[in-house]
Amino acid sequence: MLAYATLMRPLNCFMAAVAVFIGALLILNTAGWGAVLSTPVYLAMLAAFIIAGAGNAINDYMGVYEDKINKPHRPIPSGRVSRGSALAFSIVLFLVGLGISAMINPIAFAIAAFNSFLLITYNTHLKDRLLIGNISISYLVGSSFLFGGAAVGSMTLPLILLLLAGVSNFAREVVKTLEDLRGDKLALLKSVVANAKHKVMKKIAQRFRVEEGQVKLRYQKRTLETIAAFSLVVAIAISPLPYILGILSLSYVVVAALTDIAFAFAIVQLHKARKKNHYHAVSKTIKLGMFLGLVAFIVGVLI
Repeated sequence: MLAYATLMRPLNCFMAAVAVFIGALLILNTAGWGAVLSTPVYLAMLAAFIIAGAGNAINDYMGVYEDKINKPHRPIPSGRVSRGSALAFSIVLFLVGLGISAMINPIAFAIAAFNSFLLITYNTHLKDRLLIGNISISYLVGSSFLFGGAAVGSMTLPLILLLLAGVSNFAREVVKTLEDLRGDKLALLKSVVANAKHKVMKKIAQRFRVEEGQVKLRYQKRTLETIAAFSLVVAIAISPLPYILGILSLSYVVVAALTDIAFAFAIVQLHKARKKNHYHAVSKTIKLGMFLGLVAFIVGVLI
């Protein structure tokens, strides 16, 4: 049973459940504490935990061959769980999570159903499609807040948080891609060279592919850096929205300013980034900004 629990990645599932609770917490000023502490919220947290676990399980099912090299300790490549059992476990979790979400309300069920579909589609078709895959993951990260709002019948503020979290997380996903890009390209080039059968062809392939790969890598990095920086600019631009719309108090603006500073610093870091560890530092800065943004929302509601 421990192997199946590991397959779910419980910490990630717990974070999804916490995000659901925060999504409900954000509408305290209109719904009251009774709504936040109500049964639908706990059902939503449980559903989010289980559906996130289902998505993680199918991720391991689809990524078993990569995990044999990169993460041999994971349940499937280590032999603790068979690939077929992991798939069956994932399907059961999806069904249970959807069943629980159906007990909340129709909107919550619709969000859970769409997210389940997207988790499956991402792992089967979108994972290797760079920007579309990043957008999908960014939506899924932010949708937990929306799910929490749906559980208590109000989604306006969680929807804004989804937008902010989605845009900033998209920038972070792109930066993480940049962090791994060079290694991925080099691995691909080595594969091309290794598969060239004739000795002369191997030399030609090596020279051509390496040169071509370096040019593509250079332009791809510039494009991705521009996209990530633009996403952070958008996040900064829309951060005052909850205060402008009169949803959150001035205390939100004060803390949100720290978020904007972190994002602005990340843009500067990104402009100077050249190496893997540089992009890793940018990713950490964006993550700090996202955390501060979450704190800003909570402070704006409670103070």
